Amino acid sequence: MSQPARQILVAEDSPTQAQRMRYVLEQHGYQVTTAANGALALEAARHTRPILILSDVLMPEMTGYELCRRIKQDPALASVPVVLVTTLSHPEDVIRGLECGADNFILKPYEAEQLLRRIEFVLANNRPPPGADLEVVFGKQKHRITADRAQILNLLLSTYEAATERNSELTTTRDALRRTNLELQQLTQALEDRVRERTSELERSNEQLRRAQQALIQQERLRALGQMASGIAHDINNAISPMALYTDLLLDHEPGLSSSAREQLETIRRSIDDVARTVARMREFYRPQEPQLQLSDIEMNPLVGQVVDLTRARWSDQPQRAGIMIELRTQLSMDLPIVHGAENEIRDALTNLIFNAVDALPGGGVIEVRTGTATEPARDGTPTCWVQVEVSDTGVGMDEETRKRCLEPFFTTKGERGSGLGLAMVYGMAQRHGALLEIESASGRGTTMRLLFPAVTAGRATANGFIAPAEPERSLRILVIDDDTLLSQSLSNALSSDGHEVTVADGGEAGIAAFQPGCFDVVITDLGMPYVDGRQVAKAIRSVSPTMPIIMLTGWGQALQAEGAPPEVTRVLNKPPRLGEIRAVLAELTA
Repeated sequence: MSQPARQILVAEDSPTQAQRMRYVLEQHGYQVTTAANGALALEAARHTRPILILSDVLMPEMTGYELCRRIKQDPALASVPVVLVTTLSHPEDVIRGLECGADNFILKPYEAEQLLRRIEFVLANNRPPPGADLEVVFGKQKHRITADRAQILNLLLSTYEAATERNSELTTTRDALRRTNLELQQLTQALEDRVRERTSELERSNEQLRRAQQALIQQERLRALGQMASGIAHDINNAISPMALYTDLLLDHEPGLSSSAREQLETIRRSIDDVARTVARMREFYRPQEPQLQLSDIEMNPLVGQVVDLTRARWSDQPQRAGIMIELRTQLSMDLPIVHGAENEIRDALTNLIFNAVDALPGGGVIEVRTGTATEPARDGTPTCWVQVEVSDTGVGMDEETRKRCLEPFFTTKGERGSGLGLAMVYGMAQRHGALLEIESASGRGTTMRLLFPAVTAGRATANGFIAPAEPERSLRILVIDDDTLLSQSLSNALSSDGHEVTVADGGEAGIAAFQPGCFDVVITDLGMPYVDGRQVAKAIRSVSPTMPIIMLTGWGQALQAEGAPPEVTRVLNKPPRLGEIRAVLAELTA
């Protein structure tokens, strides 16, 4: 078995590590043989005896410990120094290497100079056969010691050197880590400050977005409500039109009615008007034009009495069914001045105030509705007279924040039960009437809502605000065209009772066929009819009779008046029709 002068065997399963060792050693004049594991390294050592073996510890098939043990047990290889190259630095690993006969250790990772210095150290202090004396180099001095002691000394020196190098590396690493940690702390603090700032910005943005989304949702709900109301307005107005006509007919042509029956019929007529106006007002949510108020002179005390009667189920019957007692008291001042305004809007506002008072009494209590007058000096020194209406309750009341916000649209303390529109509508009514709205409330002490309307001067008031409508001076021949049989029949009965000759046509096509020039004085037609609508009817009749008065009676009357009626139509009337209004229009068009 030959032994080249500078042959080193490298046992390493990592090709990258093996190649690095080969490059470093060959650069310094060594010849290098590599083996991928301990078994191959043992075979290569027996074939060509190297001057030194560099072996990794953790390898497949045979570890570096086992390779070292077998090398030291082989008489032909026992004197070949074995240096273990490993990441294992625990004292137990060093002791295990000593037990296997390792001559030195090199800890990964290592520098090229460290590797070369360790190899030269081991080669310079390589032990002779057991029992022989050996001259070892320690520092700058030489010492003679036995071979066994030299082996232990070499291992201790190499371990000490490795530990010193590792400690230096650790010190350098620790300083670098300390600097890095300080930089990380500074970066972390800056990042936390930025995150807090950004989080605050996002919270503000999210709150703004939430409010905008909530407003859009509310607007969409109102728009959908308005569109739905517009779609069903025609059907609702058609349904209540016969009631309106027959109610007017009974009030006008039945003089033998008792006072109680007449009062009840008038209540029915007011309720019909309220239904029609409510449907029309719902469209204002998505068509927010300024409504044209139908103003009249109003006596406040009778109006308050009507509201109390209309709301009785809400403040009396429903609470009693739940075992709750609510008492409603009225204090009405006599000889109140007249108020000029829209009676239905004031009635709705008072209804809303009573409903709110009921909601504020979940355990029962007292509601008081009071009327009176209030006077304050005007700027020119002339006193200003107000008609005052108060709705008070002994309920839960409102704190200051709620009182300040209660008039905001969509603000509600009722949760899902409330829309937040009741008091906003009351406030809108007050603004349109030039009235004042005052609120007195305290948490746990009840609430008082006060409306003050400007009183009408004596010269403006008329008796009960009623002006007798004009009526046609002669009997008229009238063609009524409508696809709703119940409505057309009730209109025919009402007009016939006034002495007119009425012909009824079921739908637009039948109406065009029934019309003959010279046979009718007036045509009354619906707008929405299947196949042939009111516009087509008016155009067809106008083409053969250019001067014929054509009245369009429709549930979309207000919308049609706002958008512009067809040029062929003489007058547009809204459903449900009022008999007095129809009489006045007939008198005007046939005068």
